[in-house]
Amino acid sequence: MIEDYAKHAAVWDWDGYDNSAEYDYWCGYASKYGKKVLIPMCALGQSGAYMAGKGFCVTAFDITKEMIDEGRKRFSSFENLTLKVADICNLNLSEKNFDFSFVATQDLHLLSDIRMVKQAFNSISEHLRKGACLALELVLPASESYNCPKQTFYPRVPNYSDKKVWKEGQSRYDAVTKKHCIDQTVYIQSSGGTESFNYSVTLQYFERDEISEALICAGFNVIGEYRNRNRECWIPGNQEWIVEAVKQ
Repeated sequence: MIEDYAKHAAVWDWDGYDNSAEYDYWCGYASKYGKKVLIPMCALGQSGAYMAGKGFCVTAFDITKEMIDEGRKRFSSFENLTLKVADICNLNLSEKNFDFSFVATQDLHLLSDIRMVKQAFNSISEHLRKGACLALELVLPASESYNCPKQTFYPRVPNYSDKKVWKEGQSRYDAVTKKHCIDQTVYIQSSGGTESFNYSVTLQYFERDEISEALICAGFNVIGEYRNRNRECWIPGNQEWIVEAVKQ
């Protein structure tokens, strides 16, 4: 982690890449279930702002206050978007009738153990109406350990006019613990010089059976398993795993 998370939040979108195709994917997914969307672990809330702009009524939340503060600065003009500081494992919103919720990319892997995952699923379930959907994008654990040496990452599309941002990072994965540890240094170059901060995060991967059982215990029925966003059916051996679960 880092001491001043506000610095990280301010350059969270450093890559500058156009994610509208991903956000359109979630809009299409949500439209099958309704207009009321709950987005956990939202970071700045970019996906929520996009969906609100498309007519969805969105509540998005993140446990990191600095992320939500930055999101509120950027997206305060969206009438259908509410950004909140909240914990996915201990959520208590007044509204309990959301139609659709999703946890994108590898965000769920930020939870450190299956106990926390079960708490998260229970919290989300309590806020969904019967027949609502929870969609998850997950990575299943690899069978062998590996190391990725230090690399430098530059933005695919420069995103700022007043500064340059890039990263250096390395990672390692332990097949025994199923933990993926990532260490990064973020560099910010402006007219005043170059500053940097270090950032480390650990992703915990889970077996398919663990997640399936946790969903069932939280009152969900898995109705679809896919290996990509084209909704091609998941088959054993695919590490990417998209789950569509409906609250019973």
